[in-house]
Amino acid sequence: MKALVLSGGGAHGAYEAGVATSLLAHESYDVICGVSIGAINAALIAAGTTDDALGRFWHEEFPTRARQLFPHVPRLRRLINHVGSIGHGNRWRDVMSVARAASAIPFLGKLGYIQKESLPAVADALARMVDLSKLRISLLVGATNASRASAAVFRAFVGKAPTLGHRARLTEYHDLTKETFVMALLASSAMPGLFSPIELKFNGTPDLYADGCIVHTSPLGLAIDNGASEVTVVFVDRERDSKSAGASLGLPEMAYNIATLWQQRLLDYELRIASATNEIVRLGGAPGKREITIRSVRPERPLELDMLAFDDRAALSAAFARGVADGAAGPQLVLPESSPEIAIKKGDALWDKVVKRFPLLRGQRA
Repeated sequence: MKALVLSGGGAHGAYEAGVATSLLAHESYDVICGVSIGAINAALIAAGTTDDALGRFWHEEFPTRARQLFPHVPRLRRLINHVGSIGHGNRWRDVMSVARAASAIPFLGKLGYIQKESLPAVADALARMVDLSKLRISLLVGATNASRASAAVFRAFVGKAPTLGHRARLTEYHDLTKETFVMALLASSAMPGLFSPIELKFNGTPDLYADGCIVHTSPLGLAIDNGASEVTVVFVDRERDSKSAGASLGLPEMAYNIATLWQQRLLDYELRIASATNEIVRLGGAPGKREITIRSVRPERPLELDMLAFDDRAALSAAFARGVADGAAGPQLVLPESSPEIAIKKGDALWDKVVKRFPLLRGQRA
């Protein structure tokens, strides 16, 4: 099974959409997985009401209606800029930045009300662009159950749903219906602090659901758990290293770098698990398991686009075009060839644990 995995990143989803547009022009996938803005992109691909739904969303619908649908976002952007400028000027400028940030406190108190009032309009706009009855490719959407502090997976399959290899203790699965489809997508993309959690009812029990990026770094593991053996992951940020950031950063940049590092470390952990699984499969010690091939596309340099710049038509178009170019260049292989082989030898503590879990491996390595 081939899966296309789309991560989160706010307005950076325009880049992701451009990459997906190029990939889909010459490759087909059995399932599309997405979290946050990646869930919206995934739904536009899997169940868009038009063939060009992805491009139309980012070139027309989003930049044209962003201020109407999300009236609070411009003020939040200004607040973040005020906070970020503290410590980067003289004392007078710092005082003014603090004063401007403090002036937003009454607005923050009204944020929940504004979000609640705009939600029906947002849902109606999205419903015109996606239709579950037009599902062409199976869809998996990651979210966070804020009420129960667990991961949530919303799914809609073309044909029979696959049998899960295992079900994580803190992960719940829900099949999407016409009634829950759009709101589940909005729940997956409800970034904390920007959008309020969304109430959804499954099996008669209402819970609050929020952004999928809280618990799903990218839906890589989600795709593998549901049967994918060939996975292409699209990221919206460059790979981090020790030289990626400068010495002087404002609070927003520091928060973004910390979040990106956290996501990359979790991704590295998932890749190590996949690599170890491949090694065990090659040794014949994991009946029923399969080798995993993982490819990725990501920008080589930071996108010149504010994550909240949903109404910046020129910047969104530029990010989309850059994604199209990167997607056309093709994904880079991550597993198995380009990853360092995990050497497991007899006597190693790790080897002892593997043999205990998979007795068939006993005596197969010198």
